[in-house]
This record gives sequence, structure tokens and C-alpha cells, in this order.
Amino acid sequence: MKRSKIRVMVVLGVLAVAGLLTAQLLWLKRAYEAETRAFDFSVQSALTTLANELLPDQESAPSLPPVRQLASNFFVVELERAVDPQVVDQRLREELSRRHLLTAYEWGLLNADRDTLALGHFVPATGGSLPSAYLRNDGPARYNLALLFPDKRAYLVREMDLWLLATVGLLLVVGFFGYTMVQVLREKRLSEMKTDFINNLTHELKTPITNIGIASELMEHASDVAKQQQYAGIITRENQRLRAQVERVLQMAALEQKELALDRTEVDLHAILGETLRSIGVRVQQRAGQVLADLNASRVRLVGDPLHLSNAFFNLLDNAEKYSPAAPQIAVTTQDYGHGVLVTIADQGRGIRKEDQPHIFEKFYRVPTGNTHDVKGFGLGLSYVKSIIDAHRGTITLDSDQGRGSRFELFFPTA
Repeated sequence: MKRSKIRVMVVLGVLAVAGLLTAQLLWLKRAYEAETRAFDFSVQSALTTLANELLPDQESAPSLPPVRQLASNFFVVELERAVDPQVVDQRLREELSRRHLLTAYEWGLLNADRDTLALGHFVPATGGSLPSAYLRNDGPARYNLALLFPDKRAYLVREMDLWLLATVGLLLVVGFFGYTMVQVLREKRLSEMKTDFINNLTHELKTPITNIGIASELMEHASDVAKQQQYAGIITRENQRLRAQVERVLQMAALEQKELALDRTEVDLHAILGETLRSIGVRVQQRAGQVLADLNASRVRLVGDPLHLSNAFFNLLDNAEKYSPAAPQIAVTTQDYGHGVLVTIADQGRGIRKEDQPHIFEKFYRVPTGNTHDVKGFGLGLSYVKSIIDAHRGTITLDSDQGRGSRFELFFPTA
């Protein structure tokens, strides 16, 4: 599938998910508002019924006692007469229970003349009763009924359990969709890198095979011993090159399956670095460059695999040489650091863009170079290096700027 189609799918998917979430949130908000209105109506209905019973002479009253909602969870009934607290408590329980308002509440009697609390009573959601204050002896007084729901918001949320479950379900679907899209994009990217890898692998393997074939044909028709030896040398070198490339691919396959067996022994990092520097130094000198080594670490002995450590160092030095457009300038240093040794390999080559740096240790990843393909490779080198460093309980970090070279720091614990 083309990248443009995937982008269109992602955009449409994101818009659809955003629309679903917006609609769900709007429905949830409206459901909460509807629950609130129903709750307030039920409370006012219960208080109105109670007030009608507490006022036996209501026929002569011009209107029913008003029920005022002073706050979202606070209601007041203006009785303005003496009432029996026990009757109020019993009938209030019954009216609220009839309307299925099963939440904790507090009710009290307010002195209508002094606007002070004469009695307070808390009723838990379980329907039990807690001790309340006695009615203060203020003499003949007129009272108003006050009702407070301290847990109104929590109660309304509990009443919306189906809506909340639907919202949670939608969020799970959205999360699964997001995870799926990330995996699709990741697989697409990996597929592209694998395709690039196969193309490079085909080219890199085809070249030595072709050279071996040509050298073999020339060797068959060569009568001069010197020529035969020359062609035999070409065949030997190309065969070694082919074996090295196949071995690298096999090593990465083993690393992916966690089957790479390290031949651990006590090694000297300086000795391994020295051999690697001598190997890469010839190529650097042929390009009029130089390799500067400043090996100052004292704790350089550790338990590791000398072959894979040598390959890891060589890959880094090989990249430093290959990606230096002019005469390569490579610096290698070691120093004691914490409970281990820090190895630094720096060059003054092309460098790596910031947006590419998070991916350089991924398998098959090759830094984009536009239409320029002057450097061959499989995209396995740095991934292999990272795997080997991890296998030795070490770390590797990169500091690079495009056009200013790269600096790799490798830390190996020796304690």
C-alpha cells in the first residue's frame, strides 16, 4: 500500500475517532444534565408533598409553600410554623425513598425569625440514623425546613453507570484503534526497510559472485602462472568478502532470536582496539586521513567475547571512514569512568540529522542520503553494535550534528 493511502487512512481514522469522542462527551454531558434535572424535580416534589402534610390549613392558604433551591445541592421549604422533628424525619425518609433517592442527606430546621439553625440531622445513604441535636428551646418559633445533599454529584455519577461503561468501552476501542494504527505504520516502515535491505543484500552478494565468476573464467584461459596467482587472489578475497557479508546477516538473525552464543573470556579492550585500529588505519591512510588514538584507561580488562567486540569496534570505525567525504579524521580515546571504561570514537564526517538519530540502532535502518548512494551497506551495522554492547551490559550513545561529524560513546562496566 502506498504511503499516501496510509496517510489518508490515518487522517480519516483520526477524524472519525475525534468525532466519536466528541459525540460521546456531548451525550455524557447531556445525560448528566438530565439526571440533575430529574433529581432536582424529585426532591422538590418530595418537599412539596411533605409541606402539604405539615400545613393542615393549606386550604386557606393563597398558595403552596415555595420550595427554593439555593444551591445545586441545597433546598429550603418556607414553612414558617412550628413542626414536629420526628414527623419531619419519618415523612422525609418515606418521600425520598418513594422516589428512589437513595443517597445521604442532611436536614435541619431553621428559625425563621432569627435565621439560625435550631436542629440538624444527618441521614446516611444506608437509611440508618445518627444522633442529632435536640430542638433548641427558643420559645414559640416558626421554622423553615432545610435539606442538603452532600454527595449529590457522586450519586448522579453512580446513576449514570451505563453511560460511563459505554464511554469506557469507547475509550478502549479508541485505544485499540490507536495501537493498531501505530502497529500498521511500524510494519509498513519495517517492510520498506526490509525491501531496501533485500535490494542492498542482492547487490552486495551479487558483486563478489560476479567477480569470482569473471576471475574463474580468466584463470581457466591464463597460461601465465603469475596471472593465475593474481586471479586466484581475487577469488580468495571476494570469497572472504562474501563470507563476511553472509556471516553478518547470520549474526543478526541469531541476535534477533536471542541465540547468539558469546565466547566469554577475559579480554583487554586496548588490545582489541589496537588490532582494529591497525586494520582500519590502512584504508584511512590511503585516503590521506589519520586515526588518532589516546588510550588512557587503566581498567581495561573485562569478561567478554573478543571477536564480537572487535566486530563492534570495526563497524563504528568503518562507518567513520566510509561517511567521511574528504580525508577521514578519526579520534579514538579511552578513559576510566565510574565503575568501568568509556570508549569514544569520533569523526568529522557527514554527521547524522537529529530526526534520524532515534532510529540509527534499529535493524535495517539506513540514514537517508537523497539520491546519493555512494555508501553501500545493509543497515545492520549499528543494530549489531548495539546488540553486542547490550550483551556485555554496556551502553552506547550518540552525539552528532549534520555536517560536523559523529561521536559515539561506549561504556563497559568492569567491576
